[in-house]
Amino acid sequence: MSGTGVFKVLGFMTGTSLDGIDMAVLETDGEQRLTFGPWAERPMPDAVRAVLQDTVKAALSWPRGTPEPEIFNEARKVITDYHFTSAQAFLAEQGLGFSDFDLLGVHGQTVLHERPKAGVIGRTVQLFDGQAFADMNGVKVVSDFRAADMAAGGEGAPLAPVYHRALVAQAGLDLPVVVVNLGGVANITIIDEAGDISAMDTGPANGLMDQWVQKHGRGHYDAGGVWAALGTADPALVAAYLSHPYFSASAPKSLDRYDFTLAGVDGLGFEDGLATLCEFTLESLLLAIRMSGVAPKAVVLAGGGRQNAYLVNRLRTKLDLRTQLYLSEDLGWRGGAIEAEAFAYMAVRALRSLPISYPTTTGVPQPLTGGRVNIPSAR
Repeated sequence: MSGTGVFKVLGFMTGTSLDGIDMAVLETDGEQRLTFGPWAERPMPDAVRAVLQDTVKAALSWPRGTPEPEIFNEARKVITDYHFTSAQAFLAEQGLGFSDFDLLGVHGQTVLHERPKAGVIGRTVQLFDGQAFADMNGVKVVSDFRAADMAAGGEGAPLAPVYHRALVAQAGLDLPVVVVNLGGVANITIIDEAGDISAMDTGPANGLMDQWVQKHGRGHYDAGGVWAALGTADPALVAAYLSHPYFSASAPKSLDRYDFTLAGVDGLGFEDGLATLCEFTLESLLLAIRMSGVAPKAVVLAGGGRQNAYLVNRLRTKLDLRTQLYLSEDLGWRGGAIEAEAFAYMAVRALRSLPISYPTTTGVPQPLTGGRVNIPSAR
């Protein structure tokens, strides 16, 4: 360990956008101690993405109570190898090796997320082979963070709120604060005046917009929101999306990236479709903040969507004038690294049997730790 109760951890995150891998070094006690090391984002190779896209298709049509699709094993190996080669290159660039770390925290690749409903426990799948990864690099690995929460009746998401609270405390922001993660799905962490946390997924963030761009053969995403800014949103179609029962359901609540589709905008032109999907993201986010019952003094944007200047500017015009809007970088946070840092932080909490989810963040009955610890096999 790097100090009394402090662990040096390498955290990993691969999101549902399948755009790449984030890696971040964090020294932490899993509580208030945070010291930041180097981090990196690396694009996902097309061959890896293709396997994962096929795996997601198989997962979406996987009946409950049947053996997992065969492609899961192939994808598990592909994603584990991808983490290993990415980490090797990153560490070599930084003059580091796996042996410099006490612990590795790995989210794995989500290919399925079904929230619990009507007394039925949800399903979530983050593909990764924690034991193989520990054996490859000789370091203890914590992965599979969501399974315990789901098994106990929780939503399994979002999990980053416990880390968001630590970041906000370190930044010294006046409470209440809302931290927004704009990934494939958007989620918010509310830190109230007492420092207590609650959370929910709010709706799509980049997921639908990215799918729209890809469907039209224009690349992987709308860089900076440039194309959305050229379009005109259709308010009736936005309202139709928002009529989905998810938005009237009480929090905590979670989504899969594929719970919403492009069917609602199929008749629109390219730019108008993007503008409409962007407005859907915006309005669902604002609705969730209103549902929280908190009037935040600050809203902090993290995740890839913070780089969509059009979305950020639309949000700025819609927020209460008394609410300060920050990009994560404005506070010295590494916006692209926050989720990787979060799983490094939660890996330490898992090792220390500290909670990572709460009744107010995932709906689990009581505060619960999570994560599976894999010890390297003797060589």
